[in-house]
Amino acid sequence: MKDILSYAEITIKEGLPLQRGMNFRPKNKKYSILLMSAQENSPYNDAFEDNGNLLIYEGEDINRRESNLPKKIDQPFFTKTGKLSNNALFFKAAEDYKSKRREYPEKVQIYEKISNNVWADKGMFLLVDAEYLYQESESRKVFKFHLVPNILNNREQEDEEFEFSRRIPTNVKREVWERDGGRCRSCGSDKNLHFDHIIPFSKGGTSKDASNIQILCAKCNLSKSNQII
Repeated sequence: MKDILSYAEITIKEGLPLQRGMNFRPKNKKYSILLMSAQENSPYNDAFEDNGNLLIYEGEDINRRESNLPKKIDQPFFTKTGKLSNNALFFKAAEDYKSKRREYPEKVQIYEKISNNVWADKGMFLLVDAEYLYQESESRKVFKFHLVPNILNNREQEDEEFEFSRRIPTNVKREVWERDGGRCRSCGSDKNLHFDHIIPFSKGGTSKDASNIQILCAKCNLSKSNQII
């Protein structure tokens, strides 16, 4: 599975354009989609905690067509027409799971921005909690959604190496992307790229150090895997 994509490749993969960061069950999919960024200049405060086992995703602001100062207004629970906002749809899904009104948490596909038009497929997460809190630093209320990797369901679990690779911290991925110039370190291809552990995680390799991570295309990645004993 390819885990480095352009925005165009994401839209092809999902079968629809993603104009917003929050997409609750678009086109009646059986899962939702979130676009995130943990970069310093990101407009939202998304972040991974607990060694990548918890994603804190911030809700979306009021539309700029409704206010030219969206960061001064509480993140909305309703749209201008009175419908539930994306914030509210995700919040309700989390509350329904917590109160046992639904048996399973909402599945959410996560894509993380690494660089300009460069996205990492973080895989499927589970929405397990949500808060609507007053933030002293912003003097307003914002939504905080808590998601954990969906690695507990063996029927849907991907191969082990990909599960570990998607836990590579964002800052490491960004450093590797810039160092390798967005190309396969082995053959120079810029197609079908993956973040690869030079020393596999299962053999003691770390995900935290860029010196152990490289970009490989699918062909070179497969060739390398065939040589691992």
